[in-house]
Amino acid sequence: MEKFNLNKKLKIFFCNVPIRREPSSFPPVACTTLCKILLEAGYYVYFYDIDARRPTLNKVIQFVKSKRFDVVAISAVVSTSYKYVKEFTNMIKKISPEVKVILGGNLAASYEIILKKCGVDICAIGEGDKSILNIVNHLNKNGNSINYKQISKVRGITFLDSKGECRFTGYEKLIDADQIEQPDYEFLEKYSNINQYILNPLSRYDFACDNRSYEKKRRNKKLATIFASRGCVNKCTFCHRWIPRYRIIFAKKVVDYMKYMIDRYNVGFFCIDDESFGESRRWLEEFIYLVKPLDVLFQIDGARVSIVKRDLSILKRLKDVGLVAVYFGMESGSNKILNIMEKNVNVEDNLLAAKACINVGIYTIIQLIIGMPGENDNTIKQTIDFLKKVAELSPYIPDTSTNYLQALPGSPCYEYLRYKGLLGNSIDDEEKYLLKVSNINAADFRQYVNVSESSLDRVRLWNAKVNIIPKIHWLKAHKWNIRSNLIYKSMLHGDKKKSYSLITRVKKVLKNQIMVYKLIDFTGDFFWKVLLFKYCISIYGFKKTLLGKFVKDRTSRKKFIIDGGGKSLRKIL
Repeated sequence: MEKFNLNKKLKIFFCNVPIRREPSSFPPVACTTLCKILLEAGYYVYFYDIDARRPTLNKVIQFVKSKRFDVVAISAVVSTSYKYVKEFTNMIKKISPEVKVILGGNLAASYEIILKKCGVDICAIGEGDKSILNIVNHLNKNGNSINYKQISKVRGITFLDSKGECRFTGYEKLIDADQIEQPDYEFLEKYSNINQYILNPLSRYDFACDNRSYEKKRRNKKLATIFASRGCVNKCTFCHRWIPRYRIIFAKKVVDYMKYMIDRYNVGFFCIDDESFGESRRWLEEFIYLVKPLDVLFQIDGARVSIVKRDLSILKRLKDVGLVAVYFGMESGSNKILNIMEKNVNVEDNLLAAKACINVGIYTIIQLIIGMPGENDNTIKQTIDFLKKVAELSPYIPDTSTNYLQALPGSPCYEYLRYKGLLGNSIDDEEKYLLKVSNINAADFRQYVNVSESSLDRVRLWNAKVNIIPKIHWLKAHKWNIRSNLIYKSMLHGDKKKSYSLITRVKKVLKNQIMVYKLIDFTGDFFWKVLLFKYCISIYGFKKTLLGKFVKDRTSRKKFIIDGGGKSLRKIL
């Protein structure tokens, strides 16, 4: 091995990793920000956008080896990347054992497993804007080696000490709001495929369904993602994002960045990808005032229904300055489940937000999580009743997006799995769970671990009921007439040449669905019994189902029952 020269700067290979089967269109802002910090400190940094480019592992490993990088820094923003991280880092250590590997992101919540099972030397815990430079400076000072006494002074990290024990150095102080960076698209132009992040807005359903998207002045305009804040005002018990404090970027700074994107990339459409958009009234008023002259269209990818409750006029005023769609984390139509989630809202608040979107003409999707601790047939019925109320208010078929609970490290739901003995008794057992949820979407039933009050076959049935029954309710109220669907009508007002294929697909799907829904409605309870029988076979097998041996699972849920109206999972734990 080449002797390390203390006078040189480390060469750093920075990368993200795949978190789902398909590449994300959300720009890797953590990577661009941290790379910029290291570059400004004089280090040689190469960014490899693995999530977007999807190279083979061997290709990445050989690249690291051929360029003789000293450090590999990995951004793993979701724990579904565990399997990839394990394979990747162990291969690095096998081929180039002298390379130091740093891992940050939400996967680092499982730092003990990562440090002991993967080829990772240091995990960055929490926000990495300050700790990344301190880690690399330490390695650079010590000839790319870890000095256990010195590195203990670096905040925001975990590592294995000389005895093989995990050490956590405490949290690093968070950066201020004015230091938060937007995605660096120029950096991505150099290191990645910019077309993965600067998109055609009509490829998104929400923009394609808004008449304003087809105005002549917006032709050929692009779509880009920005954000207006970091963190969340709430701490939902299913959420794996565990960086505290909600920080809002100054409205002028956000709008100035939008202007830059308009000038450099011909952007006219924006996704504002926040967790809690618009929680400050003063900020909202300033944003509305400043964004209006830009004459852009935008959607809000993460807001709490409380912004509508505080100000019933807010969606109308946002629409007047370009709002097309807003997505709330409503999650459930049961107050019991909302309490267990610690949403700090109720079903009436969710209904108010849905009604406001309908009245103003803003597109939304009712986003739901099913299978939480405390979930049962009754709470699902309450959610279906909530969706029916939305359907009764809506001139178009309400869209829903339903995920099963995906308990990820760093969340109380993950600790609930541990509390109930569902993660086993050892690191090896817990790792099996991380491997199970790797590279899989929350909508996929295969990743679900049953923590509900009901049997697994009923949980599987809930998804179908939640997505089908409210739609039938709407269709019957509109006499099975898809032409009543205003989303379908609004698309006809656009550029027919550009929207024809999408309109045709939607119309065809709706027609096919109506035939199916009519059949389901006609057969009534018989249909659901047959579907439940099918799910029993797929879960328990034909023999057990036929002989009724699966019934035991239905009567063994007593330890999962949460009585009353539900209380926060944190308090239960």
